[in-house]
Amino acid sequence: MNSKKTMRIMGHVLILLGILLPLYGFGSLSKGILLEKAKYKAFMTSDGPSYEHVAPVIEKYNADRGGEVAAVDPFATDDYVAAESFIDDPDGVFAFLRIPKLDLYQPIYMDASKENLARGVAHIMGTDLPGQSPGLRPVIAGHRGYYQSTFFIYLDELAEGDSVFVEWKDKVLEYKVAGQEIIQPWEVEKLAPIEGRKLLTLLTCNPKRPPRRQRLLVNCELVEKEEGGAANAPGDKKVAVSKKVKQMNAGVLAITAGLILLLLWRGKKFFEELRKKEEEQEQE
Repeated sequence: MNSKKTMRIMGHVLILLGILLPLYGFGSLSKGILLEKAKYKAFMTSDGPSYEHVAPVIEKYNADRGGEVAAVDPFATDDYVAAESFIDDPDGVFAFLRIPKLDLYQPIYMDASKENLARGVAHIMGTDLPGQSPGLRPVIAGHRGYYQSTFFIYLDELAEGDSVFVEWKDKVLEYKVAGQEIIQPWEVEKLAPIEGRKLLTLLTCNPKRPPRRQRLLVNCELVEKEEGGAANAPGDKKVAVSKKVKQMNAGVLAITAGLILLLLWRGKKFFEELRKKEEEQEQE
């Protein structure tokens, strides 16, 4: 009899483990969905790096590069070590990337190492840093989804004219999507600046499902004011979030909620079984 009770308890344990494993993954994604906007707001009101603070370093970095590309594909190796960041912020956040159509709010880190790409999106060293001078082409990389965030999973949903923002608390650079391009990981020359143009390129793996042997580039052009300066405010226009993004976020949150309820129900069954076993042992 005790043997049967023990087997039932072990069965409950295995079921609980089977619930906990997917719950960890979906719970991490749900946490990202719910907290990313809050992290963006906290950055904008924090004592973190301002554009005024980093602008001189950006200008020097871009001038020292001289328009050359010396980038390494961030997804090609796990051995890549990030260079030392010039950001004073202990978290190393350089700026924030905001894409209204994708409901995306991601911190931009300096250098696209494995560690940085697990925390947010990251600037690829060897390409320009975001700025307002002609001939610049910063490249920002992000995963096609990861265990704690969806990141660039629907980057291919962006279409010509969609807005992309690189933001500090005292500066906003607004870009408009100009087009997409599929390249091979070794085609670094495709990331080269284009004379006279003010670009931003977003890079991720392609296709969505493994094996992801190609790279997706979304190329964006800096928006200018009438007087010729860069845009300083994102504007108040309400942008419709992609239907696919809405469905994915709702699905992740619903599955997480379902798994939590299932865990509570199975947990109750488990503790009831334990209590019964203890009562039987006391009666013996």
